Amino acid sequence: MSGLAPIVWLIGLLAAAEIGLALLHRALKPGFQWLIGPEDETPAFPSDLIDKYQQTSLDPDLGWARRPGTSGEDQLPAGSVRFHIDDEGCRRNPGFDGRPSRIAAFGDSFTFCRLVDDEGTWPHQLSRRLDTNVRNFGVGNYGFDQALLRLETELPDLAAEAVIIGIVPETIARVQSYWKHYFEYGNILAFKPRFTLDGGGLRLHPPAVRRPEDFATIHSRLEDVCALDPFHARKFRPDMLRFPYLWHLPQRWRRHGPILGHLSWGLLTGRAVQGRRRAFEVVMAENARWTAALYDDAEACDLLAALIERFADVCRAAGRQPLLLVIPQPVDFADIDAGRARFPGFFKAMRQNLTVLDMTERFQAVDDRDALYVDGALGPHVSARGNEIIVEALAPLVQDMLAPPS
Repeated sequence: MSGLAPIVWLIGLLAAAEIGLALLHRALKPGFQWLIGPEDETPAFPSDLIDKYQQTSLDPDLGWARRPGTSGEDQLPAGSVRFHIDDEGCRRNPGFDGRPSRIAAFGDSFTFCRLVDDEGTWPHQLSRRLDTNVRNFGVGNYGFDQALLRLETELPDLAAEAVIIGIVPETIARVQSYWKHYFEYGNILAFKPRFTLDGGGLRLHPPAVRRPEDFATIHSRLEDVCALDPFHARKFRPDMLRFPYLWHLPQRWRRHGPILGHLSWGLLTGRAVQGRRRAFEVVMAENARWTAALYDDAEACDLLAALIERFADVCRAAGRQPLLLVIPQPVDFADIDAGRARFPGFFKAMRQNLTVLDMTERFQAVDDRDALYVDGALGPHVSARGNEIIVEALAPLVQDMLAPPS
């Protein structure tokens, strides 16, 4: 029996470690949706959550879009800011409501301009600079593909002469997503359309969920969803913490170690909010690494380039002037400052097809870079001052696109 003692002790220690890690995972997960486990493969969709989504956002073609006439509020460290959606589904543009519009803006939350009030957005500041109603069709978390589809939907009734699509570099990842949950864990309602390149052309795949009742059958259709979303196999499943923890934890230690450490520190010290914030910074940095890697992926670049080309072609066919606006996020600057960033070169090449304004160099040159952004629960967004700098660079380019008054 004495010869078996070390083996018994080892088995006991391994079992204790597994139980301890499982209990730690269970304790930390409810407050941090990015700490995923096997149960997140097929999450539940509570009926009240679906009902709210249906009333506020669900769109059968775009995935989600804010309802006309609604409003919302963002909580900031220094207080709160409100945003309003007008009767046409655009962000309200104070002082320009109902006025003629020569410019339209589409894009993600950096076009919608989260974390600033309606007068702090760059479309509003551009309206004041050029004395025209810049209609803001931006929607939070949109990829370039969704912004393009919304443009195509609005285009027949759009009076604008110039059309801007504003995006963050992470859009190269967003256009790869079919279910956002596989890239942004816990974002379980966000099923989106996705384009693929088939035979050199773009093929559109509508969202897997288009109506509230589709949530009841989505689990039986996940094989098709996974086939269209590369992040399930490449990112979601490898990031999943599960038994045996001692096997899976080291494989993603660069991610899991800091997250567990920050959350545990917050739990033990009574500083849960600070712990979650630090853990979320790890998630943002990880997503930035994925984004950076995709700009070295030929297939990912080809898809985004094809979508940008379609944007230019659609605009010109309708007699509109296209402009692509690129706004870096704070997490992008680690690679930018180190000279490793690939996205500036990609967007520079796009200038062969249309006007491109990449704000990276201008933001990089600002001494007080922190003043360019405001921190929020969903990550930093550009401040009113940052939006002013965008307009300083954007206004002359857009002015040149507008026909002189007759």
